[in-house]
Amino acid sequence: MCGIFGAVSSANIHQDLIKGLSKLEYRGYDSAGLSLITNTNKIKRIRCTGKVNALKKLLVSSKLIGNCGIAHTRWATHGMPNLKNSHPHNYGRFSIVHNGIIENSDEIKNFLTKKLHKFSSDTDSEVIAHLLEYFSKKHKKLSDILLNTFKKLKGSFALAIMYENQPDSIIVASNGSPLLIGIGKKANYIASDIHALASKTKKYISLEDNEFATITKDAVELYNVRGKKINREPSVTKQITNTVSKNGFKHYMQKEIFEQKDIIMRVIKDRLGTTKILPNIFGPKSDLLLKSIKHVHFVACGTSYNASLVAKYWIEEVSDIMCTAEIASEYRYRTINVPKDTLFVAISQSGETADTIYSIKKAKQSNYSSVLSICNVPESTITRLSDYSYLMQAGPEISVASTKAFTSQLIALLLLATTLSRTSDVKLEAKIIGQIKSLPKILTKTFELEKTMQSMARLFKNKNHTLFLGRGASYPIALEAALKLKEISYIHAEGYAAGELKHGPLALVDKNMPVVGLMPDNNLVNQVLSNLAEVKARQGLVYIFTNKKMKLKKNDKTNIIPMPACGHYIAPLVYVIPMQLLSYYVAINKKTNIDQPRNLAKSVTVE
Repeated sequence: MCGIFGAVSSANIHQDLIKGLSKLEYRGYDSAGLSLITNTNKIKRIRCTGKVNALKKLLVSSKLIGNCGIAHTRWATHGMPNLKNSHPHNYGRFSIVHNGIIENSDEIKNFLTKKLHKFSSDTDSEVIAHLLEYFSKKHKKLSDILLNTFKKLKGSFALAIMYENQPDSIIVASNGSPLLIGIGKKANYIASDIHALASKTKKYISLEDNEFATITKDAVELYNVRGKKINREPSVTKQITNTVSKNGFKHYMQKEIFEQKDIIMRVIKDRLGTTKILPNIFGPKSDLLLKSIKHVHFVACGTSYNASLVAKYWIEEVSDIMCTAEIASEYRYRTINVPKDTLFVAISQSGETADTIYSIKKAKQSNYSSVLSICNVPESTITRLSDYSYLMQAGPEISVASTKAFTSQLIALLLLATTLSRTSDVKLEAKIIGQIKSLPKILTKTFELEKTMQSMARLFKNKNHTLFLGRGASYPIALEAALKLKEISYIHAEGYAAGELKHGPLALVDKNMPVVGLMPDNNLVNQVLSNLAEVKARQGLVYIFTNKKMKLKKNDKTNIIPMPACGHYIAPLVYVIPMQLLSYYVAINKKTNIDQPRNLAKSVTVE
């Protein structure tokens, strides 16, 4: 959740810290802070509640400069979002920033309190600084201090440390939380995400679990938790890094919604032939693996989970393969029974979602044929852990509410469904590819609904509840529509399979509740219309998105939003676009923080 950035250089790095931290702010924006080693070899710290811009102003007024520093932007877990809980945490000669959860922090705190340590925050993170100082009284060598500290910590952490006795270096450690080391010229860097390093270097080293490193401006020394030195060559990022700006749009979310057509065109160019999917797009020899698969088990969280539900409909419709979709936070804690020839598929935009990472680790110890990940970040933990991977090529998604990543996931999953169907229907592949290739033209027409969504959004501004209904593959799109509205406008919304309306939700319907029906022209139209009739009978406000020509009576208060005609398989990708626009413009009307909604963060790296 939190963002960590650091730098060691021959030049002053205070501006680098601010710039790097700004690129990580979507990971958390409850507070921000940094520590620098000054020319007197003393650690100086500044912190503030709120966002990085506030920290920037404090830094200017403080006139702090230095060649070695660490910085942090916080998403609050343990302890309220206030100044005393802001990072960095200092004690004695140490300053630390931390992302993760120290599960035994209370135990450590009680132990150190008896040793006369006084704590100043409510966070679990502060105990790390205290432990380091405690062991520094017992050991002279820094490696011994670090190793004894790491042995005491239980839980997950990405950790950056500064030590006054070693003023020209940063120490980093990782266990279950991502941290990258950027290799520069006469400077080295650390960051939670690769795109925070993009302006400085494309060369990086991924810190693996149970590893630590000492970083100076000229060198990086990598060790395991036993203190044995590790030799690892730097990698070069494949991440698309040239799109991290608003490009004239008011918000990142707005820009990312309108980027979706270009992303699909990129997929068409790079992964589709005339009538066939290009070979092995899911990794070397992946086509051979997929021929043997009899079951697919999806595991994901949030928006990615909604994408997996759409894929379940696709796969079971086009093949004889049974498919299961499951929330990662549930999967990792339950007993599983894995049928023979089952493919495990993890879906994640960031590739750093903690529950999904732990689910992959569990899957790799189970009887799956293989583990495939669908992810947007090539350097992510999830990608590294997987046997096969599909990179979505969507570019960095900065807005917390996912839009372009969702449609990129849907494209990947439709390609997966099509590849799995080859053994059962050879003609189907050409049909689906034809529909995918029609998407850019159809989406151009879909984006013409923007003004309609602006008008519709004004009607939603003062509503407290909204229902979204769909059937078949439109049902997960209803779930996604509700999630988007909740995330950025703070309106309570629910997505339901339309047939379930009479099994409870109908009790909520009255003249003040908007009910949105997603109704592509397919074999379920009449069923959805019947469900919406139940809403109208109770004076509910009905909005139908459909490409079916409908005749309404003069006194019928149903609102029809005409959608462009589209193929059956691509309908979820088309119908989600106006839902994204609706949520965006409702949030505009409510004047919420669209890119950084309250209480949320982009990358959920803690349980």
